[in-house]
Amino acid sequence: MGYRETRLRRLSDAPIKRKGAYVLYWCQAARRLERNHALDYAIACSRELKLPLVFLETLGLDGPYTSPRIHRFVLEGMEENAAIAARRGLTYWPLAEQRAGQLVALVERASRPAAVVITDDFPCAPVPEASAALARRIDVPVIAVDSCGIVPLALLGEPAAAAAHFRPRLHRAFVDAWPHRAQKRPRFDVLPTAAPDPPFDLSDPRRVSGALDTLHLAAAVPPVPGVEGGVSPARATLRAFLAKRLRGYVDKRSAPSSPEEGHASALSPYLHHGHISIEEVVEGALCAFREWSLDDLRYENRGKRDGFWGCDPDVESFLDEALTWRDLGYHWHRARHADSAELATALPRWALETLRSHAADPRPYRYSFAEWERAETHDALWNAAERELVATGRMHNYMRMLWGKKVLEWSRSPEEAYATLVLLNNRYALDGCDPNSWTGILWCFGLFDRPWAPNRPVFGSVRYMSSTNTQRKFKLGPYLSYVETLPLPSEILPSGARGTPARKTASPRASTER
Repeated sequence: MGYRETRLRRLSDAPIKRKGAYVLYWCQAARRLERNHALDYAIACSRELKLPLVFLETLGLDGPYTSPRIHRFVLEGMEENAAIAARRGLTYWPLAEQRAGQLVALVERASRPAAVVITDDFPCAPVPEASAALARRIDVPVIAVDSCGIVPLALLGEPAAAAAHFRPRLHRAFVDAWPHRAQKRPRFDVLPTAAPDPPFDLSDPRRVSGALDTLHLAAAVPPVPGVEGGVSPARATLRAFLAKRLRGYVDKRSAPSSPEEGHASALSPYLHHGHISIEEVVEGALCAFREWSLDDLRYENRGKRDGFWGCDPDVESFLDEALTWRDLGYHWHRARHADSAELATALPRWALETLRSHAADPRPYRYSFAEWERAETHDALWNAAERELVATGRMHNYMRMLWGKKVLEWSRSPEEAYATLVLLNNRYALDGCDPNSWTGILWCFGLFDRPWAPNRPVFGSVRYMSSTNTQRKFKLGPYLSYVETLPLPSEILPSGARGTPARKTASPRASTER
């Protein structure tokens, strides 16, 4: 089996229809026309079968976390993809669902005349379910292609309990994977171009984006002013990070700050929505300060947090986040498929047992979901993190960890805390519903971590974090001043957003059980 085949997963046994009308690439996750393994495979099929290639990109209404914020971000990317496809001679069909239940039938209608359907192998809902459902309904083969990382997820073995266990595997596999990256600029002008008319009316992404208030979306969360989706904004963000914020990353990335002054990459929303490939990000980082090749790798440091890449310490630190930790979350999620999992099935045994043993401990504070959502706790630092999330769709990485730990401490139960965090993060964050969103939340409960002493109320041996220690560790004045410039959640959502945590455990008004 060739290296490309390690990325393929056949979802049905139907034979390829060599007399089909076209090869269909159904884009659900890797929303870009370059550096896309699924698109590369679709191009190869088109050439082999001598059939036109159709790029079908869809956006659905279904799901508990749809909102104008997320829709606008994705639609902006679709608008740019349409323009790129028109310039480069690729048949592009944008399809944004405008009535619930419409998308399934239309994708099926587009798939039936195809010789083969290629789609994205992405580990989070709704992609796996939607792809499997299509494969069951049609007599055309459906093949899912993994574009998630530099190393195909299928080559990374069993789920790892910690980054230290996963890192050696990733380092070993990286050497063989690096030469097999996706095409930087695939050619479409050499493909057959006589594609038929689409079997439905194509969507105008700009028109749909201008009429978001007419769609039945799950939450009335407005778009973030000044933050655009798409390939060009993603690349501009990458260039700004490499030029201005990568230097100093190893020492300053954890310090809470404004986006302009901090050292976070701000790439997570673009990676999650597929507007940029992690391959492009890693290439940029490796060559940020000098030319780099595989010969620079330091094999004696394989499996170590730094030193393997043979790069500047800032680059080493960033790559450990962008590759080790990112791939750990994707790989764990692919194997466990835990975006709807209960804590009982998602957490390591030690974490579940220690949290259960402290489930009856008094909580110093308890808040309703509305109080969480509107940043109305007693803790100014927690309120600042929530305010940043609601206003900007992002949260500083260190603050997100503290934010999650405090919800665990001030909720009636771990299960209630988990439900609250999932809904807040996935409703407001531009990178919500990403594999790393789920595992990042679960880290607050002990995933990918170890037991810590001393044994504490509520947490047991799960790692503890406090606002007081955060204030000692960092100079927070500039961060808090930045947050003060942002609108309050009540100003953004004056009538509140719809929905409560999925589990019916929302706590009453805040109490002070000291």
